[in-house]
Order: sequence, then structure tokens, then C-alpha cells
Amino acid sequence: MRDTPSLRSLLPESPAMLLAAFAASYGVGFLAMLVLPFLVGAAMDSLGLTAAQAGLLGTAEFIGVMIGAFAVASSIGKLPRRTLALAGTVCAIAGNAACAVADSYTLILIVRPFVGVATGLALASGNATVANARDPERMAGQMAFLFVILMIITTYLFSYAAQRWGYNGTYGAMAATMLVMLIFITRLPQHPPAALAQDVAPRRKGQGIFSLTGLLLLVGAFFFAWRDMMQWSFIERIGMAAGYSIGEVGELLSLQAFVGLLGPVLATILGSKIGLRIPVMSGILATGIVTFLVIQSAGDEELYAFSVMGVAITYFFALSYLTALAAEIDREGRVVAALGSFMIGGAAIAPVTTGYLIDLGGYQLIGRFVILIVALTAFSIAMALLRMQSKEMSGPQSALSEKSRSA
Repeated sequence: MRDTPSLRSLLPESPAMLLAAFAASYGVGFLAMLVLPFLVGAAMDSLGLTAAQAGLLGTAEFIGVMIGAFAVASSIGKLPRRTLALAGTVCAIAGNAACAVADSYTLILIVRPFVGVATGLALASGNATVANARDPERMAGQMAFLFVILMIITTYLFSYAAQRWGYNGTYGAMAATMLVMLIFITRLPQHPPAALAQDVAPRRKGQGIFSLTGLLLLVGAFFFAWRDMMQWSFIERIGMAAGYSIGEVGELLSLQAFVGLLGPVLATILGSKIGLRIPVMSGILATGIVTFLVIQSAGDEELYAFSVMGVAITYFFALSYLTALAAEIDREGRVVAALGSFMIGGAAIAPVTTGYLIDLGGYQLIGRFVILIVALTAFSIAMALLRMQSKEMSGPQSALSEKSRSA
């Protein structure tokens, strides 16, 4: 019998496993995406780069993360996850430390993809661990809650480092943050539980990365991250267009991060009590509405302040259930291991497409494009849910048919 909504539902199944998976997935794997605005700004100011040159540093790293995570995703059930995550994190720390002392843009540009590949290994290892939890929905919500806390901390830490030491400080702060995460990753399970192979029902067979169900989920995650980064990469500029100063925009973004804690808390309390379909589809539609309002708020201070408050809360609620859905599709962890790589891929192309659309038709054109992206996201995820449901229904029937034939 499942717990009723209470304080007990907020408690982790295994604190050590939760912290280790969070550290690998978000503290290492998603760190660059989280602090991208500070990295880009510091590189432009310290090295005298153009926006395109500074953005290329982030894109190069994101592509590396996508390659690293996807390369091991299909075999993550057999690979030693803790060793993989530790090795990736150590290599990423070394790469960030090298960038912190480098004085050449070319050198940094060469190193960033390798750092991305290394963090991708940690991302895949941490995400796959969610699939091994007794309640993946609850664990995904708890990880998202920790992610918001990390977002709040890094907002201040990296802002200070960028202002005080420029790009050297931001890359140094990345190395220091990952060094802290390394401590928690030492508790990451090396392999899935021994009982998992026997516990995986026949209905899950064939639902790996390259199954239609898995691909639909991953494509939906790609669109989801694309839409999110379209607003995030230009959220400061939109706020200034609405009439706020840079400092006021920063205060609003800090406040929305605190408000965002409610998203994963709600996901953690709900867990799997109402299933996956309603929460995940509601989260996708809610994030789409918020993104549309944010982008359309240029020139409207009240609309910008109102819509920005919904960015983190809707994103982390939806992310919790997307992660849980990936874990439910394949309890061996292959699909959820690849989830991060597809999200990073979507995030990587967002700044380029958004900038092009702004030049082509302004924020009104972006708003129409967001509607299209949200529709594609909802369609992909809905089809994945339908296929998963049909597999669940056909599983018992197949088992009964097999039993009757053998009788």
C-alpha cells in the first residue's frame, strides 16, 4: 500500500543513493547548462569575445555532453556506474581547472567538448539510477528539489566568481563544485540491484532506447529542452525590454528560483499516486504556457514579473515526471540514461534558433514557434504514454497465452 500524502512522502528511499544520483546527474552533468549565462558573460568580458564566440563555448560543451551520455546509455545496465561517474567527474574537474588557468580562447574551445563528454558519463550514470528506485516518480521529484537548491546556490556563487575573477573564476567554480559532488558520487550504486533482472516484467522487454516508445520519449524531451532554453537564454534581455534594469531582472530570477521549490515538492508528494499521464501532460502544457507568456512580455512589466515566477516551478515539476516516465519505460535505466543527452541536445540549438527568429520576426514570431514546439512535445510524449499503456495491457495477455499453450 502506498503512503498517503504526508511528510513521509518527502523522505528519500535511500539518502545516499539520492544524493549520489543527484550529484552525478545535476551537480556534474547539468552544471554547465545551469550556469551558462555566467559563463558566456564572463568569457565575453574577460576575453573580449563576441556573443557568437562565447556561445560557441557552451554549444561545444553541450554537444560533448550529448555524445558522452548517449555513448554509454544503451549499455548502462552492464557498465560499472560508480566507476564511470567518478572517472568522468575527475576528468571534468581537470578540464575545468585547465580552462581556469588558460589564457587562450582557442585552447578553451578545444577543451570544452572533452569536458562535455566526461560530464555526459556522469549524467548517464546518475539518471540510470532513478530507474532502480522502488518509486522512480518520488526519487525524480526529490532530485529535482535538490536541483532547485543547487540553482539557488550557483546563482550567487557563479555571479560572484564571474564579477571577481572573470572566466577564470567561473571555470574554477565549476571545478570546485564538481569536487564537492565527487564526495557524494562515491556512494553511487555500481550496478542495478541483482533482483532487477528478475523483477523486470515481460512488458518492458524491447522498450530500450531504440524502441519506438523510447524514441518518442527522447524526441519529446529534446523538444521540451529546446523550448525551455529558448526562453532561458534570452530571459534577461526580455526583462530589460519589459522595462526592468539588469539588477531588477536578477532579483526576479532569484525569487523565481525559490518559488520553483514548490514544483518538485508537489511532484515528490504526488509520486505515482495519480499515475504518470495527467502530471506529465499537465507539466508540458504548463511550461509551454509560461514560456509563451514570458516571450510575449517584452514591454509589459506586470506580465513579465507574473510569468517569470512560473518558470522554475513548472519546469521542475515537468522534469520530475519526464524523468520518472523514462525510468518506467525501461527499468534497466537505458532510456533515462539517454534522456539527459537529448535534453542537452535540445538546449544546444535553442540559442541559435531563438536569435535567428528574433532577427527575422521579433518576439511575436518566437511565440508562434513556441506553440509549435509545445504541440510537438505533447504529441511525442502522449504517443509514448499510449504505447507504454498498450504494452502493459498486452503483457499479462501474452503471459496467459504462453501459459495456456504450455498446459
